[in-house]
Amino acid sequence: MDMINQIGNKKVGLVLGSGSAKGLSHIGVLKLLEEMNIKIDYIAGSSIGAMIGGAYAAGISIKEIEDIALKTDLASSVKYFLPTISKSGLISGVKVKEFLKNVVGDIDIEDLKMPFVATATDIFTGQEIVFNKGNLVEAMRASISVPVIFQPVIHNNQILVDGGLVNPLPINIASKMGAEFIIAVNVMPSLNKTNTNNGKNNNVRMTAFTQEIKSAMQKKLEALNLDYKWIKKLLANKGKYNIPGFKKVLNQSVYITQRKLARLSIELYRPDILIEPDIPFAGFFDFYKAKEIIDIGYKTAQDAFYDNNL
Repeated sequence: MDMINQIGNKKVGLVLGSGSAKGLSHIGVLKLLEEMNIKIDYIAGSSIGAMIGGAYAAGISIKEIEDIALKTDLASSVKYFLPTISKSGLISGVKVKEFLKNVVGDIDIEDLKMPFVATATDIFTGQEIVFNKGNLVEAMRASISVPVIFQPVIHNNQILVDGGLVNPLPINIASKMGAEFIIAVNVMPSLNKTNTNNGKNNNVRMTAFTQEIKSAMQKKLEALNLDYKWIKKLLANKGKYNIPGFKKVLNQSVYITQRKLARLSIELYRPDILIEPDIPFAGFFDFYKAKEIIDIGYKTAQDAFYDNNL
């Protein structure tokens, strides 16, 4: 059956979930939706989903969004995620905020091309904060604030962190916005597949990235006159005790709870189309793997529509 006939006059809501670099697959999904001439009426996003969804709702073409992602190489990743070592987060988020402002400009959510919502979390109350008005960059920056990694955002006297903590796949939000046909993109990985290798090239690039980050952190610790010998000792004993590295621990800590919450959201709210890209090779900061991730998003979306006979 033709997709347009299947949807009819229903208002379409697109839900873009949390998932750090894996969320670049949202770009591939949007590419396919445009090719299929599916008009999106509402977008609800969490974390990386809020970043990509917000840019698209602001009128940035999917081609431009993809070009930006493909230009994010190893050097760019290091620049955006360079540690600052504050008491509330490893990364200040200033560079990321500047990047977002350069992409979407200084615009309010009320003035976007289509209705858009980003979610964040009040770190003290655990309350879900819904951004459906106000500055777009501020909303996106709050939504991506993974605790400990990014410094929280202070907004309306609240301390806000990543929306994925309470609602990594905000299907219910899209429904409340007025969506009658919901397409949800869940990039939460299977736990036993998180962060596996993807070939020699990626291992070499990841090693360079890790060394840049470790070097920057060491310099920051030295500047603060802090003792980092315990870090060296822990790393030295890693093999002996089979202790996972920082990147693996971070990936798993973020994904374990969010994956369960995303699955609960799917079971409770039953989206009309569910797209779940399997991207085991991409870790938290692996934005330089954009091409592979985007391609998987596109192909998975194709398969999802085919499986539903649309």
